[in-house]
Formats: sequence, C-alpha cells, structure tokens
Amino acid sequence: MFLSFFGTMGFKCPERKGVADFLQEVTSKKDQQQYWEDNEKLYMFITAREFVAAFKLFHVGQGLMSELAIPFDKTKSHHPMTKRYGVSNTEILKAYFSREVLLMRRNSLVYIFKLFQLSAMGIIATTLFLRTNMRRNNLTDGRIFIGALFFITVTVMFSGIAEIVMGILRLPVFYKQRNLLFYPAWAYALPLWILSVPVNVVEIVVIIVLTYYEIGFDPNFESRDVFG
Repeated sequence: MFLSFFGTMGFKCPERKGVADFLQEVTSKKDQQQYWEDNEKLYMFITAREFVAAFKLFHVGQGLMSELAIPFDKTKSHHPMTKRYGVSNTEILKAYFSREVLLMRRNSLVYIFKLFQLSAMGIIATTLFLRTNMRRNNLTDGRIFIGALFFITVTVMFSGIAEIVMGILRLPVFYKQRNLLFYPAWAYALPLWILSVPVNVVEIVVIIVLTYYEIGFDPNFESRDVFG
C-alpha cells in the first residue's frame, strides 16, 4: 500500500531493501535520490510536507480521511470502570491462581531437585542414626534422638531457601504491578501460600517415610493401636 504510493511519486524500494529502512531513508535529503526511478523526469528533492500533501490526494489517504471524518459512536466505547481494579476480586483470584500454577509448572525442575535433595538428606540421616545403633537406656540416648529430630527439622526448614530466592526476585515486579493497581497484595500472596501447602506436604511425607521407622522413633509402630 505505502510502496505503491511512493511508486506514484517516482520512488521504488529495492528488492533486498527492508521496507522500514526504505521508509526512513526515502524522506532523507541525503539518501532520497538513490531510490529515484522515474528517468523521464528530473529528480528534485521532495520534502516530508510534500509527501503528506500527496498522500492526502492518494486513494488510500482519502479513504482514511473519510473514515476519520465520521464521528465516533460513544455507545460502542467501553463502560467507565466502577471498581478500583476493573474486575471483581473473584476474577482476580482466579487469574492469579492460574498464574501461580503456570509458574510452578515452569519451575518444576526446582521442585524435583528439592525432592531429590530431601531424599538424599533423609538417606544420610538414616545411615547416621540407624535404628540398630539407637538405644533407649539413659538420657544420653535421648539426646541422640533429639539430635536426629533437630537434623531432620533443619533439613526441612532450609529446603525452602530456593523458593525464598525466587520470591525475592519477583518482588520488583510485584511492587510495580501493585502500584499500578493491577491487583491487591492479598491476591498475590494468597495463591502462593495455598499452592505451597501440597508441595510442603509431599516433602514432609518423603522425609518421614525415609527416616521415621529407619531411625527408630517408633520401632513397634505396626503393632500399636494408633487411635487408641
């Protein structure tokens, strides 16, 4: 469309030339002459104002001017926002739940690595506090059990450092979007907190399965009445 207009003005874009570069250089006094194609006429520099005046007489320019001359129907415009964030809180919550699920899928390798890390630490704890070497005769034996519990607790606590780093890296984006009224702060925090619960439950189950009986916290678990 635009190339045909410049063709009527006597200019042609070379085949290997980008259209964007041609449009920038054809209005330049330094580069305009190299695109001149009409050999029957003597080349004279054409200013940008002359291009504008000629485009208004071109059929495309006349069509655009006729469209712009029609008044805009305000009944087809968007209704004015009556809510602070433009949508209801339910829609905001659904949107950010879906966003957090998408981010968790993208960062699935982090969660898989954390699971393998916890499994490795659980195996180390099992070999360090093996139940065949754990006695229950005196206070010193009890302190060893406390040490095993402390080791497992610290392992589980510090396994979340990777998520803390990812959360800190997302804070600048959160502050900018919150200040621009994209969403309230609770809509960002609530899905993150709820979706982290099943992940943490899986991690706790893995570490308990690997350490509970093997260390000897309850060697007779299978023979006890748990609910009694």
